[in-house]
Amino acid sequence: MLTGIAAVAVALIVTACGTSGNGGSSGGSSGGSSNSPYVVGVVLPMTGSSAATGTDMFNADKLAASKINSTGGILGHPIKLVEEDDACSPQTAVNAANKVVSLKVQAVVDGYCSGAVLPSLPIYNRAGLPVVDPAANSSALVQQGDKNFFVVNSLGNDQARTAAKLMVNVLHAKNIALLNDQSAYGENLTQLTQAQLQSMGKSVADNEGVPATLQDFSSLISKYKSENINAIYWTGYYAQGGLLIKQARQLGYTGAIIVGDGSVDNVLISTAGNQYAQGVYATMSPMPPFLKGPQATAFTNAYTSAYHTQPGPYSALTYDSLMLLQQAAKDAGSIDSAKVIAALHSVHYTGITGPISFQSNGARANARFLVLEVKNGQFTLAPTQP
Repeated sequence: MLTGIAAVAVALIVTACGTSGNGGSSGGSSGGSSNSPYVVGVVLPMTGSSAATGTDMFNADKLAASKINSTGGILGHPIKLVEEDDACSPQTAVNAANKVVSLKVQAVVDGYCSGAVLPSLPIYNRAGLPVVDPAANSSALVQQGDKNFFVVNSLGNDQARTAAKLMVNVLHAKNIALLNDQSAYGENLTQLTQAQLQSMGKSVADNEGVPATLQDFSSLISKYKSENINAIYWTGYYAQGGLLIKQARQLGYTGAIIVGDGSVDNVLISTAGNQYAQGVYATMSPMPPFLKGPQATAFTNAYTSAYHTQPGPYSALTYDSLMLLQQAAKDAGSIDSAKVIAALHSVHYTGITGPISFQSNGARANARFLVLEVKNGQFTLAPTQP
């Protein structure tokens, strides 16, 4: 299905050095002449601690754009990607959002860190742009009432439910600690997980946040050991998560360690070290190694051929996000922004990650999370799913 994509992917890369003379305008453009480009802003962390994930996601965007353009574009309009870096920083994300709007993009694929996406949404909303979010999944994202915003990933509510069931029904944890990095994503998932545990009649022994700059977890680990904590759920990102795991095991903590989807990256394992990461659990949306069917196989083969590495955790969701925009435009019979937004509300598309449609608030319908377990230096599907 994707044969030949690898050969043309590099030729179709367009980054933020492109100009605003794209043949269209933001917020309601019909796209100009029949062969004018359909300009899509891609805002991801290309620098900072999450740069590896941002690069992987942008690679998936390029692959999807290559596939769409090889078959005639979106209603005859070739996709042009305009990439901007948000560095997972709220202020940088606001600057990036303003930049892509000024470049007259006609749609946006944004982003990875919920804390960076949240302050960007009013900018896109004022511009009238359809926004498809591949990865960020704080429940706060869909609580602002924006009718132009759609989340392809599963929301934190679904993840919290899976995490709570894992800790209570599978691990039979008696004393649970919830730990976040004070990010919008981490705090939201912690709050949702605590509420879910309470609904199951389970109290939380410890719930706190630490600065995203913290490197030394020794005092915290000592506290957990003294309080007989037998399960830690880390809801921050992978750079810190790896340090937490390594230090916990080195200091003799023997309880279960679970991480949220923001920590599902091979960097977590390499930072912790294989011996210390062994047996760590993770809650995660379905990702390439666990996706079945010809679409998933073709995507993995094309990604590996183009970039000489395996697709990362959010690559399939990102690929689906751009393909979803194409489907919405086809359904609308137009690339007009308002019509694409309307079509996204009623779209039914089967992508690599399965059927995609949306609830009225823009959250993905029929979302689900899996439980992974680190074995022999790799994330694997845990044998028992809650």
